[in-house]
Parts: sequence; C-alpha cells; structure tokens
Amino acid sequence: MNTSPEIHTTLSSLGLSDREIAIYLASLEAGPLLQLPLAQKAGVKRTSMREFLPDMIHRGILQEVILGKRKYLAATDPRQLVEDLQVKAKRAADALPLLLALQTDPKDKPQVRFYGGVEGIKRVYEETLRVGLPFYSFVNVAAIHPELEHWLVNTYVPQRHKKNIENFVLVSDTPGARELIPDDPWRHNRFVDSEKFPFKMEVLIFGDFVAFVHFSKFDEPSATLLQSQSAAVTLRSAHQLVWELLGK
Repeated sequence: MNTSPEIHTTLSSLGLSDREIAIYLASLEAGPLLQLPLAQKAGVKRTSMREFLPDMIHRGILQEVILGKRKYLAATDPRQLVEDLQVKAKRAADALPLLLALQTDPKDKPQVRFYGGVEGIKRVYEETLRVGLPFYSFVNVAAIHPELEHWLVNTYVPQRHKKNIENFVLVSDTPGARELIPDDPWRHNRFVDSEKFPFKMEVLIFGDFVAFVHFSKFDEPSATLLQSQSAAVTLRSAHQLVWELLGK
C-alpha cells in the first residue's frame, strides 16, 4: 500500500502512531475486514493489533460493524475524523479563558528565557511573527552572523511582510547598512552615528517582550528574551523618543 508523505503527516498530526496509520489506511482502502485480514493488509502482527484496537475504537478512528453474525472493523470516514478534531479544538478554545485565569499573569512577574546559537535566535525572531504587532529595534547589521543574515533576508522578512508587521529600526550607520536593510512599506529606518552611539547588540521590543540579541560573526551568537510589560513599555518609549528627535 503506497501512501504519500502528506497523508502520513496529516494523520500523524491527528495523533495517530505509525502502526495506527497503517491500520487505518488499510481499513479505509479495503472496507470492513475481520481482524486477521486487516492485520495482514496493514502489515501489522495480529497480536500487536489487538493492543491498538480498543484505543482506536475508543478514539473513533475505527468502528465495529456487525455483518451477519460476525464483527468487522471499518475505518471512520475521514470527514468525521476532521469534524471530531474541530469539535475538540473548539472545546479547547472554550476552555482557554479558564486555563489562562489560573495562569500567573506574566505582566506581574517578569520571565526570562535564554537561547543559544543561530537556531535559538531564529526562535526569538519567530516569536515576533507569533505576536504579530509592530516592533521597535536598535540594530548594528555589521556584526550579524552570515547564516542568520541569510535566513533573515530570505525567510524571516518575507514572512513578516505577509503578516504586514511594521518594524521601526534605529540603525547603526555602518558601511553597507543602508543597502542591506533599505526602507520598505513595513520597515522604517532612521540612522544613528555609529561612532558616537555604538550598538553592540540588537534590541527588539514587541508586545510585552524585549529581546537582547548578541550577534557575532566569530563566536556563538545568543539571545535573551525578557517578558515584562514594564520593561517593554519603558524601552519602547525610549526608542520612540529617539525616533522623534531624529525626525526633527
């Protein structure tokens, strides 16, 4: 039985294990089968399948069908699987306010997370996409790691544009900076004398977050993500003050 990777990935996202996927697809393709023929078609040992069946039936992946005097197993209609998942998602969404009410308010207690390496810094930038609000940054592009620069230009920035997220950037005016990060409809730059006001890291302020990104072309880059409403408000205000002064 040949199945595309997309089908396997989709069923896996619905919570099915590899063997459960094999059993479900075999049943979907063949129609109602007894246990032994189904196990054979799925390429699963009958003894192993017996371990899976109660839970698969309980979760609504398979159904028991009586034909004559015998009990067969049949795959649940894929549309029903998706509908069941939507119902569960709605229940989870309905319960979310109650769960959030139990959670300690992050505005009351600052939280700090540390990220190492290029992949760690990517996670911080991806957080700005998740939050989806305009953000404010101080940046020196001369110090950026080449691998990270490539990812930002070719992957991150296009995703940010799709989400229409604006970025207001105070840029250290180093050679090549104006060419690397030109103004566009979503990025607004104002340049700062790099000798008088050197930026040794990038600072991102978005929502209730402040990220301190330590670029390095030679050493391991890293980032610190602070979740604090008071810190974000204060640094955003400082950024906007400088922004207004440079605009005069």
